[in-house]
Amino acid sequence: MKEKRHIVIYFLLLGLLIQCKEKDNEFIVKSRKKIIVFAENINENFVGKDEARLIIYSDSSYFCESIISHVNYEKQEKFKGRLQLKKDTIEFFSRFKLINSNKAVIKNNFIEFVDGDSDFKIEIKNSLLNIKSKLNLERYQNYAFFSFNEEFQKPINYGYKPKTIKPYDLEQSELFQIDTILKKCFTENKKKLRKKENYIFQCIAVLNQNQEKEVWVSCYCKNNNREENYKYRLIDMCDGGNCNVHLKVNLTKNDYTELNIAGF
Repeated sequence: MKEKRHIVIYFLLLGLLIQCKEKDNEFIVKSRKKIIVFAENINENFVGKDEARLIIYSDSSYFCESIISHVNYEKQEKFKGRLQLKKDTIEFFSRFKLINSNKAVIKNNFIEFVDGDSDFKIEIKNSLLNIKSKLNLERYQNYAFFSFNEEFQKPINYGYKPKTIKPYDLEQSELFQIDTILKKCFTENKKKLRKKENYIFQCIAVLNQNQEKEVWVSCYCKNNNREENYKYRLIDMCDGGNCNVHLKVNLTKNDYTELNIAGF
């Protein structure tokens, strides 16, 4: 009987030892899974708060969380999946369900989705990736830049024929040029417009059919509802008077055209 008890105790101890080793191995595996990118948007306005977070891990997996907390409405979604990083491009193995996207690019300290249901960006808060932000926006706090996507920004809405324009990546020096041309526009039209510092600017840079560098600039009055959100999604406003202003800045010609003020 004693021998049988010893045998039982031996196997129980052996089992516990194996379980401990398995847990140790599991801990080692988990400890090797590092966060390499943490991106987050938090938007608060009069209807509530919208939050989006994206975490990319060193094993090419990701976790995304979306939280909507509005008056009389709440929604929380969590998504997991895998992706592949190729320099500054992210390719999802299956669709990124938050906006049904297959692809994103890392640009100017944002993860910008280039397909899917709508234009969308998530701001990178921490990153271990060796990708330098091309544009330094420290002196241009009221600006947001979006990549041209023919699916979202229909060329005909900007006076172009389809397939005649293509995206253009701005250089740092061109930010100063854009800002200078906008100052000229606001000075020349000061009776129609508010002061330039009262606006935020959403910009889309393209090469037009003549291979000229053009920037489509949408100007909206600052308010609490747009203080952060304008950096993440393009604003769609139907009216608004001089709080809804659009123009084209031609960097090649160093001038602006097609100033449009809603309601005028």
